[in-house]
Amino acid sequence: METIRPLKFGTLSLPDRESRLVCRSILLDMLGEATIAPDEGDLTGVTGLFWKYVSLSLATVYFPRTMLRVNASGMGDSGVVILRAMDSPLVIRHRRIKVEAARADVIFLPSDASSEITLPEGGRFDCAHLPAYALASKRDLLKPIMMQPLAAECLPLQLLTNYAGYLLRQEYQNEEHAGMMVAHFYDLLPVLAQDIGNVSPRETPHNRMASIKMRVEQNLANGSFSITDVAEAERITPRAIQKFFSREGTTFSRYVLGRRLSLAKSLILAEGEATSISQIAYDVGFNDLSYFNRTFRSRYGVRPSDLRRLAAAA
Repeated sequence: METIRPLKFGTLSLPDRESRLVCRSILLDMLGEATIAPDEGDLTGVTGLFWKYVSLSLATVYFPRTMLRVNASGMGDSGVVILRAMDSPLVIRHRRIKVEAARADVIFLPSDASSEITLPEGGRFDCAHLPAYALASKRDLLKPIMMQPLAAECLPLQLLTNYAGYLLRQEYQNEEHAGMMVAHFYDLLPVLAQDIGNVSPRETPHNRMASIKMRVEQNLANGSFSITDVAEAERITPRAIQKFFSREGTTFSRYVLGRRLSLAKSLILAEGEATSISQIAYDVGFNDLSYFNRTFRSRYGVRPSDLRRLAAAA
């Protein structure tokens, strides 16, 4: 059974350039393309933790104790990002809306657009990404709590953040255990929404796009998996599937490629030298190693072997 480990980075005090590469690679699958700008100094010695599962990404980054801005492009899907600053207030500008949160308060943010995130005093920054397909049955429930500060004293919120902290700090987890913990994490969302937004805990049915994306997740390792396979399983036409993805500004093939690259990156960070790059490429559905290396570098700005080296140094 697969073992899932959190990545601990920065323990050997990486220099500024390599710290930026690691932070950028981690934040890419949570906030999209991101630039990090400290007002004073640089990112030398940044440390943190990163944990990745198929339906949940978590990170804690310990930035320098100086004003810091993160400009993020967004993920391009309709998922949710959960943000918290522990040593500083948190200021977010998203779609012309400005939201401010006190230390340790939490903000739920749509992940489908760019954002400017400011930590006036820097320090610890917590981030979680909940992909759209995993939220399909809970999306309406979360509407009342989106884009507003949620007080740290809220008990369901404390439970949610405790689950996230456990996953980030537990050294080894098998896939069954991790899946159980992630399921509990998602089960707490309706409880949180009911506590804060006074909404009904009743869930809405999964929509079609969520079903399509779940089939993609289940078949990432299958290199011959195609849109035709999805169309037959969903009993709709390939053209209808392309229309769904077109509404999200992408195509079926680009979406599948992005998910495979994301999974490959997580495996490279988690497994160290235990598994070869070529085996990882094969395990996530790539039959051409050169194509995998080329597309990976195009997306993440670093070759798979160089990312492994940086992770080993961390």
